[in-house]
Amino acid sequence: MTRQPGKYPDPRPLRPRAYCRQTHPFRTGLLWLLLLAPILTASNVAARSALKVVAVENTWGDLAAQIAEPDMAVTSLLASPVVDPHLYAPSPDDARHLADATLVVVNGAGYDTWASKLTDAAGLPAERIIRADSWPGWHMGDNPHLWFNTRAVADFVTRMQAACAQADPAHASAYAQRAHTLLDAIAHVNALLASMRTHVAGRAVAATEPLFDPLAEQMGLDMKEKDFQTAIMNGVEPAPADIAQFENDLTTHKLHLLAYNQQMIEPAVVPLLELADSSGTPSLPLTEALPPTLPGTTRPPHWQDWVSFIARQTEHLLEHQP
Repeated sequence: MTRQPGKYPDPRPLRPRAYCRQTHPFRTGLLWLLLLAPILTASNVAARSALKVVAVENTWGDLAAQIAEPDMAVTSLLASPVVDPHLYAPSPDDARHLADATLVVVNGAGYDTWASKLTDAAGLPAERIIRADSWPGWHMGDNPHLWFNTRAVADFVTRMQAACAQADPAHASAYAQRAHTLLDAIAHVNALLASMRTHVAGRAVAATEPLFDPLAEQMGLDMKEKDFQTAIMNGVEPAPADIAQFENDLTTHKLHLLAYNQQMIEPAVVPLLELADSSGTPSLPLTEALPPTLPGTTRPPHWQDWVSFIARQTEHLLEHQP
């Protein structure tokens, strides 16, 4: 197959993701302490001039800001859709931000383990750390992309509001009001997904990794090629039989959509994207980070804008195939 230059970003070598059962580049908690203790100690004794929330990912940072601001300042450490979050190396500034935070927001689920090492080294108490994976519906080994699971997001909003009120009781009613508004927005997203389910449920789709799976499930889509997804997520080469099955399903038009992660394209993924192009299967590009804008807009989107856009784009691609 002739590759179209520039059509997709150059693939990166397969490397273990942060949520795999692999050794992190910083191998022990002791090494974290040796590298970062001077920064963390200085941060812990510094006077806090304002209440601050630090989110590791900007997906959770946007949700936190919709509750906490303007009474707390919210900062996200990972905010670029071109940065590979799985290979991210935290800086001393990241350590300082986390140590100085009133509240810290992490995805958890093995996705951002480096942040947990930093908060542990800083001695932050558990009640100041809001973890998305504390949602009761998540269990070890489940999909780590919790920001695309609206039930996990709604649970996070409730817990974030409670944490803000505990840290800043003077503005408890404001946090509650803003959380209520955000929960209404999440309910609208759920209604949109339910409405689209009536049009697209049962359509066979695939994804190169399980980033899209939570939304696909809510839309009633029939997700195929899951063994391939698992291999890519775990940073290993997919089995030849899984690749062959994927290729056959594309060439025989058994798949109606192929979702892929723009932020990280593994070598095994590019031929599938090109095969989807040549077979007329529409591709849905996604990112793990909340993008700075959405097509046709200039203002930064909120989480609910982004997820609604993805849902509508999915429906459009499924209903307007060539």
